[in-house]
Amino acid sequence: MKHLNPKVIALSCSPSHGRNSDTMLDSFIEGLRTHENIIVEKIYIDSIQIDPYCFENGTGPQEHETAFEELTEKIKNSQGLVIATPTYNFSVPAHLKNFIDRIRFFTLDLNQKNIISQPTGLLHYLKTYFLVSGGTPSWAQKILFFAFPPFWLRSVFLYYNSVCLGAYYTGDTCSYQNQKIQNKCKKEGIRYGKKLIKNARNPILEQLFWRPPQKN
Repeated sequence: MKHLNPKVIALSCSPSHGRNSDTMLDSFIEGLRTHENIIVEKIYIDSIQIDPYCFENGTGPQEHETAFEELTEKIKNSQGLVIATPTYNFSVPAHLKNFIDRIRFFTLDLNQKNIISQPTGLLHYLKTYFLVSGGTPSWAQKILFFAFPPFWLRSVFLYYNSVCLGAYYTGDTCSYQNQKIQNKCKKEGIRYGKKLIKNARNPILEQLFWRPPQKN
C-alpha cells in the first residue's frame, strides 16, 4: 500500500547551524520536496529542551518538556524520519544521543519480549534515513563502518523496528561548500521520497542479517 501524503520529520542535530550536516539536510529536503505530495518539517533538535535521561523520566516527557512532547507526537504521526548529524569522537552530539535514549517510551514495548528477551520495537511504520558528516575520509569510514554513526544509528532504529532506507556519510570537513556533496544529498532525498511513497521495506541485507528478532 502506497502512502498518499506522507509526512517526514527532518531533524538537524548539529549545534553549528548552516554548516556541514545542516546544509546536507537542506539539500536532502530540496530533493524530497520534488515529490509535491510529501510534507516535510525541519526541526533543530538543540532548540528543544530535553532533560538528560534518568529513571524518573523514562516513561515520557515531563510537564516542562512541552516542545519535546510535541516532537514525539509529530514522530508518532509521521511516516518518515531523517536525521542529520556531525560525527563527534566517533559518535553523535550529546543532545541527539539523549533524544534517542529518551524516546524509548514509545519506540519499545517493554512488556513484550522477543526471542532473545529484548523489548520489541514499535516503529514499524517509520521510514528512516541518516545523513552524517565527519572528519575521517569516506574511504576509511567504509572500512571501519562499524565505528561511525551511520552504523550505530541504523542499528538503534532497526532495534526500534523502523524501516531503514539508507545512510550517507561524507568525510569532507567543508561539505557545506561542496556542491557535489549537496547534489548527492539532493539525489538521495529524491530516492528516499520514491521509496517512502511506495512504502518500501528494509533492504535485503538488513532483512536477512542485521535486523534484530521481533515478536510481530
